[in-house]
Amino acid sequence: MSIDIETYRLKAQEAIEYVFVKEYHNSLGIPMPIVKMLLPDDANYSTGQYYITIDKTWQIHLNFGKLPISYHEFQNEVKVLTRHEIEHYMCCPFDVITHFRMLKRIRDVYYKHFSHLGINIKYACGAISNQAADIIVDTKNYYRHSKETLKSEIDWIKIGANISACPRHCKLMFLTKEAIWKEDLGINETDPEFLKIVHQLADSFTKNGIEDKSSFLDKVEEYAEIFFKLYVEDQKNPQQSSQQGSQQQSGQQGPQQQSGQWGVGRPKDGDEHGNAFVFADPDKVKEAIEVLAEETSVEEFIDLLAIAGIIGMSDKQKGVLWFNVQSANIIPIVEFSNTGNKSSYTYPSVWRIGDPIEELDLMLTYMTSPRLIPGMTTKKWEYVSNDDNGTESKQMDLLLVVDTSGSMGSAMKESANMHQAVLASYGILSYFESTKSKVAFIGFSDKIDAYVDWSDKYDDVRERLLTNGHGGTKFPISRIKSTLDVRSRDLVTVLITDGDLGNINESVSYFRDYLNDDNKLYIFLLGGSKSLHSYEPLKNIGAKIYNANNANEFCGMVLTDME
Repeated sequence: MSIDIETYRLKAQEAIEYVFVKEYHNSLGIPMPIVKMLLPDDANYSTGQYYITIDKTWQIHLNFGKLPISYHEFQNEVKVLTRHEIEHYMCCPFDVITHFRMLKRIRDVYYKHFSHLGINIKYACGAISNQAADIIVDTKNYYRHSKETLKSEIDWIKIGANISACPRHCKLMFLTKEAIWKEDLGINETDPEFLKIVHQLADSFTKNGIEDKSSFLDKVEEYAEIFFKLYVEDQKNPQQSSQQGSQQQSGQQGPQQQSGQWGVGRPKDGDEHGNAFVFADPDKVKEAIEVLAEETSVEEFIDLLAIAGIIGMSDKQKGVLWFNVQSANIIPIVEFSNTGNKSSYTYPSVWRIGDPIEELDLMLTYMTSPRLIPGMTTKKWEYVSNDDNGTESKQMDLLLVVDTSGSMGSAMKESANMHQAVLASYGILSYFESTKSKVAFIGFSDKIDAYVDWSDKYDDVRERLLTNGHGGTKFPISRIKSTLDVRSRDLVTVLITDGDLGNINESVSYFRDYLNDDNKLYIFLLGGSKSLHSYEPLKNIGAKIYNANNANEFCGMVLTDME
């Protein structure tokens, strides 16, 4: 018998419009679902595929596969599926950040108690979160439309393998609905201990009402913990494992088995990874992503965006975003120079004992007197620079120099000095970017690890900062000199290190000349550096030196100095 696809498409549209107009009174604020009819060779033909894309708005997709003979039955199922996807938007997870937080709770449960399982947690999180959310939205719809919701659930179960013979973790979602609804879904579970667990879980889901948004995260966490425990026990039970294997060999490939062990008992909606949501563009959910960054470590953040299916961003780009959010406290290195020309001159003066030895000019001394008498005939050159009147002041450009040696550790480890160095760097960069200053960057160990020449491409610097420390520590004086020489105006250099410079004496000597040329120097020493005393001579000629354990302390010190 041939199927009139166009008639079914029209019937689907009628059912969808009924739900949107008659049941939700055109008040949803989301567009009508996109309807598609799958061909018999599609992998999801036997079940259909239903999900939501999140772009400028939440867009429901209803991809129907094998169609029933009765138009009436088909329209009832379309109504159930439409309500189901609407309630993901209206009820659970309700918004994107709640979805992210649900995934995080599941991930936390896994890494705290079950990481030894070695499963694909990126897939499992989406599938488990979707199951917990479906218990909530289907129960809400059952309370409103019990007959249609119940029939749809039973029919969905029947499409797949013999669910009564499946492992217990695969039946958890359906049995929890059965317990809450107090209806028979045809699962025929007889294990009293398992049923006790199910009824306790059902009580947790209905406590304070099934729609209580304040308890969604606790519910998904409890569901995940029970799910993983059942999975562990099921893996130890060879009888259930053999039953599942025999079902797969017999060719019964229903919704429970399309995605392997995590697909057994999957909800009606979801992409190939089990997620009910597909994110079309990260920028459209930027606010939720930034909130997630505030609540997670950088490693958690990168992992959770992958779990959520956020595509179009590399791990390094995700790391840059996390550090941008975390470094919201701008570190203002406020140093101005005049934009006009300067008048400058030099004149000889007496070199006295206590002056830096490198300032002593022997040729000038012997030109003055054949006898070398310290403090009397010894000479040096004094340098004087005056700003022309009428020039405007402008924030200095920035040379950022960051130690990337092995002692600094990894940018992705919160306990590492490199992590705090990146946070501090991002705070400094944010300030200079806001003043439209130029920036150059040098990352160094016993060699130059990263270099960005003078530009306004701050994001390039941010990305190059995300690195793992390695090698020894040798301050890159020659590269700093060549970088500074191409800039005619006064500059501010910020050095961030754990203090253990292999050529400390040579470095201090260079910076003395640098500061005498009206440039500015900030040195941020991380951790319990024993090298602080080595930098003391620089303080006397204008360098600002801070020793702290983290970026927040540096920020506080800089702000205190400004008061």
